[in-house]
Amino acid sequence: MFVNSLLLDYLMENGLTIVGGSYTRDVIGVDFDYGAHNAKDEIKKIQRIISQHQDDVEYVKTLEEKLEFVKAHEDLYVSKTSNELREDFYRDGISITYYKHAANGRRVPDETIHYRYWYRSTGKAKAGKTVFIRDELYDVAIDFIRMGIKLPDKNAKIVEMSAYSALIGSGIVGYVDLQPENILILKDVDSYFRTNVVSVETDENKECILKHLNDYEVKNTLWDGMALIDESIFPKRLKWLKEEGEYVEPEGFVLLRQHMFKACAFNTNIQMFFKDYYKDAYETAEIEDMFGIKHRAKDIKLITTDNAVKWIKFGVSYEYWCDYIHKTTGDRFGVVKTSHPSKFGKYQKTSYQMINTLSMDIMPSVAESSVNYINQLKTDDKVYLKYLADNKNFSNDYEVLLALVEQDPEFMKSEYFRYRRKHIISEYVKRFKLGKTLQNAENLTICFSPYALLLYTVGEDIEKDETLCPDEDAVQVYTKRFACGEMLAGFRNPHCSQNNILALQNVRHPLMEKYFNFDGCTMAVNARHTDVQDRASGEDADGDTNYVTNEPNMVAHAYY
Repeated sequence: MFVNSLLLDYLMENGLTIVGGSYTRDVIGVDFDYGAHNAKDEIKKIQRIISQHQDDVEYVKTLEEKLEFVKAHEDLYVSKTSNELREDFYRDGISITYYKHAANGRRVPDETIHYRYWYRSTGKAKAGKTVFIRDELYDVAIDFIRMGIKLPDKNAKIVEMSAYSALIGSGIVGYVDLQPENILILKDVDSYFRTNVVSVETDENKECILKHLNDYEVKNTLWDGMALIDESIFPKRLKWLKEEGEYVEPEGFVLLRQHMFKACAFNTNIQMFFKDYYKDAYETAEIEDMFGIKHRAKDIKLITTDNAVKWIKFGVSYEYWCDYIHKTTGDRFGVVKTSHPSKFGKYQKTSYQMINTLSMDIMPSVAESSVNYINQLKTDDKVYLKYLADNKNFSNDYEVLLALVEQDPEFMKSEYFRYRRKHIISEYVKRFKLGKTLQNAENLTICFSPYALLLYTVGEDIEKDETLCPDEDAVQVYTKRFACGEMLAGFRNPHCSQNNILALQNVRHPLMEKYFNFDGCTMAVNARHTDVQDRASGEDADGDTNYVTNEPNMVAHAYY
């Protein structure tokens, strides 16, 4: 599946062949899950399978035909491991012959295409998923994703280029029109905090040991992967999520992609802040970025830091990046995702990792909401039908069941409907037993000290940020999802132990209400002089989420 992206837009304008409106042979995905057998091993394998399926005449006939083919082409079979195949294909590419059906019904060769390795997709890099492209398109395609950057013959940053060039190919659901010159890029800031830690280290035998270190200094990078986007260009009418004509409240954030650019941009009244700060000097006020370039304050539509722009690592200038965006993508930034509430209303499911770090004696309380919901699924038709509607997809029959009920409500009394209801609820109970309990919670997308970033933008000391302050007992946060003053527990995956649970306190401040248009799926977190990033397994603000709940017993564990 070659998803919608800025990369696809460019290829379609530069030679990609589309057949039938949605199909192309120009791009393929290649997995390296298996190796290859030599002829001798392949023959043994087929013979073994034949001996196991003697009763299936048609299947055995097919296998015997394959066996004869292998014997007739033994020289074509070579033993290779999956890693050896990967090396061969990366170096030499791969040829694939496509077939078509002739008039007599036989399959005959249509065309043979040679593909070259192109890139590893960002979402599949850990699994080794790769993308290959037709030879004829390779030069224009590789030049596009690498921004025309030529790697040197020696000491080339191949790993970094492989990771960052693929960002332009991220799947998107919409666009934001934004001239790159209206982006203010600043140098990020580190904030330090001293606390007691448990350090996992290795001894002289290279075995893991734990060390308890007191008064240890930890560091937060304040705005790693984060951006603020002015409300004037924030996509308030998200047509890719809502039906045309439906009123849409401003959402809290958009996750943006461009050439070697990755940032989670939070809905902010940037220009309102500048007007309040500069007052009569607003029209002529200028702000200098990290490159020494001055921007008129009234032109700035997005504020971010050097951690969001990966092209810096390759010696590319700000002006070069802007020009490349102008000529290739038309000043459009791709929106990878935006916020949406839980389909369970005010509830959200836990993971088994979270449950494993809690105490057994609080399980009745933790499981209470889920048990009540399961009982409702069994006894309340409206709740059950809503569950079907919220969880229907192409691989289940929920939509069919709903259509039959809509056509005739009496269908719910049928033996088949009752059988499916029992089975569906049983599957839900199995997932519940695996730790998927419902809590009054939400997966909140986080940003760090956003008002401090506004202050930093205009040259003020970030320690003047009074909206989210250091606290001895908890990390102060701001979210509309929970009430002011509530004590909360926060979890982030990967979640390993009780030490990873964040103790949070929800606060309100007029400046947060005035300058930030956050929704109930967004949370600002104080990163100044806290251990929040280390405690949450190195989280940053490029779209990371925290599972946040006010369930009393889970909150109590956060404050141990």
